[in-house]
Amino acid sequence: MTERPVKTPRNWRDLGPRVASAAVMIVVGILVIVSGHKAFEALLSIAAIIGVWEFYNMARFKSHQGGGLITEDFYALGAYFVLFVIGLAGLWGLSLLAGPAGLFFVVSIVVATDSMGYFVGRTVGGKKFWPSVSPKKTWSGVIGGWFGAALIAMTAVLIVRLDLFESLMIVFFAVLLSFASQLGDIAQSSVKRRMGIKDSSNIIPGHGGVLDRFDALLAVGAVLFFLRLVTWSMWGAS
Repeated sequence: MTERPVKTPRNWRDLGPRVASAAVMIVVGILVIVSGHKAFEALLSIAAIIGVWEFYNMARFKSHQGGGLITEDFYALGAYFVLFVIGLAGLWGLSLLAGPAGLFFVVSIVVATDSMGYFVGRTVGGKKFWPSVSPKKTWSGVIGGWFGAALIAMTAVLIVRLDLFESLMIVFFAVLLSFASQLGDIAQSSVKRRMGIKDSSNIIPGHGGVLDRFDALLAVGAVLFFLRLVTWSMWGAS
């Protein structure tokens, strides 16, 4: 009797490539972060170059396959490119000012948000968060991402032993960054939908391109950049 192959549920078919690619990126990321600001700066430069290439590819695809670029397409690409540049600047500043500890904290929040959102959203399902822009993202996944970010923050405050008020502020800040990361993912999804593509490129198996994988981190970098501007005098005094 021939056994039938076990079919992987549709929701989990991309899990293997995602996990393998994520493991490689985690190792590379850790090595770069612990190597210091110059190494992280070099990584950002590489990401910037690939990201610009992906912007060009998205515009070229829409121009050749999607009936040509219209004014709204240029606005969407331009707005997201501004976010891309500001996000890179924010991450560069985070590395310079906060060092490896700050980078690990912020990256951990983004990773926890993405991972918890993925597993909770695929497992629980439910009402869509913004179906017209990101059909797969659910409210359960969004809230699961917040919970993951809060766990990272609570772990951090236990390690450094902050008081209750400071701990609550750190947890709130982590959830704020978590939501920013989710909005970054939605912004990228919106641009891709307008360009008529699934992924900005296919250089990262299971994840797409640099803009697909690091859209959330870029949005967090942009938030940190503007927070730096708002609190410039306070940060400078410290």
